[in-house]
This record gives sequence, structure tokens and C-alpha cells, in this order.
Amino acid sequence: MSNWKDISIWIPTGIQVINRELDCFPLYNASIRNIYLGGTGILNLTVCLGINTTKAYLQLNNTVLLECNNSVCIILPPYTNYLILMVNVKSPFNITIESNSSWLIQDNAYTNNVAWVISNGSVIINDSNLIISFQEVGKYYAEISILTPPFKNIPYLLTLNNNEVNSWLSKSVIPKNLPKSLLGEYYLSLLLIKDSQNPYLGVFASSPSPLYLYSWVRDSSFMAMALQEAGHYNTALKYWLWMANATSMGNGTWYTRYNFYTGEPCTTYAIPDLDSLGLFEIGVYNFYNLTHNLEFIYKIKPRLCEIIKYQTCEILKSPYHLIPKDLGPWETRLAYHFWTEALNDLGLYYMEKLGFNVSYETKLLNESILKYFWENGYFASALGSFGNVLYPLQPAIDSSTLLPLAMGYLPLDSNYTEKNLNTVVSNLTVNGGLSRFANDVYHYSVLLYDSCEPSPPWVVTTMFEALYYAKTGEINSSIRLLCWAYNHSQQGLLPEAVAPVKGYPLPTTSPHAWSSAMFIIVSLSLKPKTVSQSQTTQCYESGQTCAQTQTSSQFQTQSHTVQSRTTCPSAESQTQSFTNKELISPLIIILAIIVISIIIVVVLAVLVCKKR
Repeated sequence: MSNWKDISIWIPTGIQVINRELDCFPLYNASIRNIYLGGTGILNLTVCLGINTTKAYLQLNNTVLLECNNSVCIILPPYTNYLILMVNVKSPFNITIESNSSWLIQDNAYTNNVAWVISNGSVIINDSNLIISFQEVGKYYAEISILTPPFKNIPYLLTLNNNEVNSWLSKSVIPKNLPKSLLGEYYLSLLLIKDSQNPYLGVFASSPSPLYLYSWVRDSSFMAMALQEAGHYNTALKYWLWMANATSMGNGTWYTRYNFYTGEPCTTYAIPDLDSLGLFEIGVYNFYNLTHNLEFIYKIKPRLCEIIKYQTCEILKSPYHLIPKDLGPWETRLAYHFWTEALNDLGLYYMEKLGFNVSYETKLLNESILKYFWENGYFASALGSFGNVLYPLQPAIDSSTLLPLAMGYLPLDSNYTEKNLNTVVSNLTVNGGLSRFANDVYHYSVLLYDSCEPSPPWVVTTMFEALYYAKTGEINSSIRLLCWAYNHSQQGLLPEAVAPVKGYPLPTTSPHAWSSAMFIIVSLSLKPKTVSQSQTTQCYESGQTCAQTQTSSQFQTQSHTVQSRTTCPSAESQTQSFTNKELISPLIIILAIIVISIIIVVVLAVLVCKKR
């Protein structure tokens, strides 16, 4: 949760997790921790809420409600330094504020070197602890002001919170074909992603779960794309600008994940992951296409040049004309992954639309993907190599192959896309959702143990399927899967995965912000089926270039001229076309205006002379 400006707080609910010890899941009672102030870091201040939570909610006014016999509502009004606790007491309990410095009484408030506190409960100073005691039934409040004097007007702050949250939500694009019954989930997903962002740096946490309290580049890129599609450009912009300046592994490539509070890379975790290259290209192209913000392109252009040079050089020097091996979307094995290759191909295609000279490498990569990954009915998820031979790794059928296709890598009505969809869905559908791959033991017997069976269906993979249906006009099929996700949520907060048989949301990684991002993207993609699809795309089947059509508001493609290239191009040669186009277009417009102005002046002069 954050104040959308420079403060972020972490709220462990205290709800027990299945097999917590096996999952190495830290035990925290209901509390407010990791109170972070941008430019300063995590403050030495912890609020222990003193209740045994049975239910927790993120509400549509962006407040967190923890319930048991008593209840505590946590409010962090946007753009303020005030943390408000509204307490409903039915039986006595205490809230304890822990710090490393002593508390003093000043102007009817309690203060130390970090915060000011006021409350209508009974306050007791115990050295570096401040105890707020609630002994009688009733409603109470506590205001914790971070490095600023108390405001002392709780009703005003509550109204301010509601107004600011409503104002932000009202700017959201409303999905035209989403049932009203799912609109609340759409808004809640937007709030979860907004609150998952470090408001000072721009990175997103993949989940408030302590296991996922990091910024995965993959997850965060989808969060930024979801927000910009929903009309929240500034929040997405902050992430893309951070990404453009984030610490590189070399050649412009990114680490897999970064520290949420510092933005520094986790240098030993699951590297390399190269899908981030294509996702960055797709995301920034989409942002530019929505906003026409040319200044944004100039700001990120150096990083774009770096990664494009890396991609094209690797494609040209590879004996298979592929992007190098990486760990893929699930970070499980070092191989050539369809997910990574297709997203990079799609990303390069959009860079060509921005004027980068990459058509030859894009074509090579596209042809290689079709040549090596297609298995006569589906795309193999990963390829190993032995000598000069590539071969599919098992399990080969994987739901991750759906998303690049749904995003426009190939036409939605191509044989490749349709056959791959049918194969994946028929093999991996579990309890109404879609599992990642067969015999998936993550969450069951490897690393996490909160599922009673293997192969849990994941929300993101189910949304991959839903996105295909949304874009092909099969609205009912897509809405059915959106409803499935909502029905397996925790009070509206979408998990990473669902127990295969019992259907409960798996708690160790819930809520999961990438799941929410995909819910938003699918909701905004719902469109009725039309006779002719409105968007062209490029595909290469059996080495032939052909233009096909498909519907998509997010990802637009077109055929391009192929030029032969056998050596790595320089960044300057790649971007020359972009620079010239962007400079020439304004000059043409200016010249046209001047010519029209001269014509108007001459005509007026002639008319005046005639009158005389």
C-alpha cells in the first residue's frame, strides 16, 4: 500500500498459511511494517495491531480492512504523510508502535524522531514502545504522522482519501463489454497494481507476500502495460523510465528481479531472463502509440539502441538465428524458449514501426521460431541443443505459448495459433482454469507446499487463454474465464494459483499483481466478433511472407521490407530512419502551413484591390 507519492507500507495480515514452515514463510502477526520513505529508506517504525485476523480486504476506497472479533481499517490518504487507523473494539486489545527511539509528549501528541501519534484511546509510553490501549467497546482512531506534525482532523483526512481515490479511478478506461458484476474486480485490480508500485522509484512488487516482495521485470512490464491501457499513463511512465535506467547485466539486458525498496538488482537470482527485452519494446511502443509522447521516446532511446544492438547481433551470430538461451517464463531450465523468442520477435517488429532498421533480423528470428519450435500441432515450450541439433524438452506443451500468439506474434486465425490453442487447452485445463504444464509440482512438492495436489491452474495462464478469446470476439468464453478468476480470489484479490481439486486460492503468493494485470488487459480487450478483422500482422509460413488480419487495439503490426544484412549493425544505423522520420514530418507540416498562409494573403489582397 502506498500514498502514491513517496511512502509505501507493508501489511502482513497475520492470517495463517498452510505448511508455513515448509514454505519458509515468515510468521508475522497483523502489523504494519517496512514503512518506506522515498529518498530515506525503510524507517525504524513498526505498528503491531494486536488482533488475530480471520479476514482481510482491500476495499474500493483503497483502504485495508482486517477483521476478527475486533477490526482495524488502515488508511493512507494519497499524497499525504498521514497513516490513519480506524478501530472498532468489541473486546479489549492493544496496538503497539515499536521504534528504536524514545517517545515524548509534545502539544497533546506523542513524538519521536520518526513519527507523531495522536489517538482517542489510552496511550502509554514504554521507552521506545508506544502502547495504545482500547479497553472499552466503541470506535477509536489513531493518527500516525510520518516526519510531520499531526493533522488532527480525522474526518477531513478520510474524506480526502475517498475523493482522491475516486478521482483516480474515475480516470480509468471503462471496459465496454465487461459485465457490471466484474467491474468492481477490474477497479480493485487497478488499485492493487497502483499500491504495488514503489511510488518513489517506479518499480512494482510482484506480490505483498514476503516470498514475492521483489520487482520482477517480467511481471512489472505487464503491470505497466495494464495501467497504460486503462488510461493511467503517469504511473506506467514512471516504471518505463526506471526500466530505461535500471542497472544492466551488460549490453542493455536486465536482471530478472530487483529490490523493491532500492531498485538494485538481485545479481544471483535466476539469470538470464531475456523476455524483458521484447516486453520493454512492446510496452514502450504501446505507451507511445497511446500517448504520442515523443519526448518519452527520446528519453528511453539510448536503452532501446543498446538492447536492439544486442538482439540483432545475437540473432545474426547464432547458428539457429535465435535469441540466446535463458530461463524462460517459469525460471526452471536454461533453454531456447518459445516465450522469449516470440516476445523478442514481436518487440523487434514494433521497433521497426518506430523507424529502427531491424526488418532482416526480425524475419530471420520469425522463420527460425516456426522452423524449430513447431511440433505439428503445437509450439514446443523449450528447446535443448546437442551439437547442432535442437530438440524439444519435456514437458513440451506449455500454456506460456498462448500469450505471444494472443499478443499478435502470429495471426489469431492462423493454423499455428488455433492448433496450438487447442492442444494446450485440451491437455492443461484443470478445474476450469489452465495449469502451466503437466505434472507441475511448484506449490506442491518443490519450493512451495500450499497445494494438496500437483498442477494447480494459474490465473495468468488462464488469462492467456481468455485474451485469445477476447481478441477473436468469443466474448462469452473470455468472460467465463474472467469469472473463474474472480470466483477463485481472496475477497477479490487474485492469487497466483488455485488448488487443483479443492479450488482455494494458494496463499503463499497471494495476491499476485501479474494476475491482476492480466485481468485488466483481458477486460479491456473484450470485443464483439466482426466479419473482417481490423489489424494486419506479419507471418512467415514455410519461408513465405504473407499478410494476415487480426483484431487488436493494443498491438498493431504491418508487413515490412526485408533487407539483407550479415553483420551486426551499429546503433546509429539502426536509429537513423527513426530520427529522419521524426524530424522531416514536422518540417513538412510547417512548410505546408506557410504555403497555405501565403495563398490566403494573396487571395485577400486580390479581393481588396477589386473592391477599390
